[in-house]
Amino acid sequence: MKKSKLITLIVLFTLLIVGCTATQKDPVDVNEEEEPSELLNEGELAVSFEFLDYQGNTVTLEDHKGDKVYLKFFASWCSICNRGMPELDELFASERDYIAYAVVTPNANGEKSIEDFKAWFSTAEFPNIVVLFDVNAKFSRKLGAISVPTSVYIGSDGVLIKSKAGHSKNDEIEAFMKTFK
Repeated sequence: MKKSKLITLIVLFTLLIVGCTATQKDPVDVNEEEEPSELLNEGELAVSFEFLDYQGNTVTLEDHKGDKVYLKFFASWCSICNRGMPELDELFASERDYIAYAVVTPNANGEKSIEDFKAWFSTAEFPNIVVLFDVNAKFSRKLGAISVPTSVYIGSDGVLIKSKAGHSKNDEIEAFMKTFK
């Protein structure tokens, strides 16, 4: 009996050791999975969006890691948005130190399908505006764009700096982009 108790204790001890070490992660793996420990801006990280460009390619926030990003959410039916398009076109044509996109939500919030939007937008004379599609508004609300127009500002570290509803003039956008990294 003594021998069987000893064997049982050894087996239990071995299982305990194996179980404890199996749940621990290698310190190198833990560091690789963590978010950056030092963010450049205050706030929470923006949702990692995935939009489609005009050619159907995916554009993600990760594509612009290290760059500040300005997103202008608008709609083809929005009169305020349409009045602001010439000014937005000027912003997109200007030299700047950040990435800028105009984002529409096809098939959601009263917006046309991608095909119908492209047909509508092709008649507009705004060659500098780069449009992305947030299909079915999958990311707009998560980025704070609950109405149009809305400006969304994201820091070079991926932090969602601000979402501002309403029209923003170019000088306001430019000035605010300089307030964060």
